[in-house]
Amino acid sequence: MKFVILLLAIGAVPAAADMITVGATKDATVVYNSAQCGDTPCALINHGMEPTLSASQQNGEAVRILLGFTLPAGISSSDSITSCQLQMQRPVQGPNEQYGLTASEALGSWDQATVNGLTSLPTGKVLGSVQATGNERPNAMDVTDACKDAANGSSDGSFSLWVDTSGPVVMFPSMKTGASSMLRVFTK
Repeated sequence: MKFVILLLAIGAVPAAADMITVGATKDATVVYNSAQCGDTPCALINHGMEPTLSASQQNGEAVRILLGFTLPAGISSSDSITSCQLQMQRPVQGPNEQYGLTASEALGSWDQATVNGLTSLPTGKVLGSVQATGNERPNAMDVTDACKDAANGSSDGSFSLWVDTSGPVVMFPSMKTGASSMLRVFTK
């Protein structure tokens, strides 16, 4: 026992990582298709102020979730980040079969009230993915590279993520419901 305390005191045994959780600062559903919604192309309609976020890949249409986050205060470099995880909430509607969710880097500059399929195009490298079923809460996705990039390259630690699905429509609560997507940041 004294030996373990001594090792901890001199730093020979690494301390457990701290976890800080923050909610999304902005979120939106972004539609990519060539369909018309009345007189307006569906891709031009903003879905940034709605109570749900949708993702699907079907019938030639891509619907993606766009999330914005700001790293917690006090994280000034990527060296202090050991890992980051994106945790989606339990879906309000999910397909009956298994589906995949994928998180990718996105451009950080977008406005929740105006974003649409022409103002924000899917870009960035794939970060992490998980398999989920129905209305079960998906496991967290690894987004460590995006957090580290934000710590090194963004003056305020802000960054954005795309969330995509491999199948039928899955819907999550948006931050407007008080149940936003969460970012878990593990630090040294």
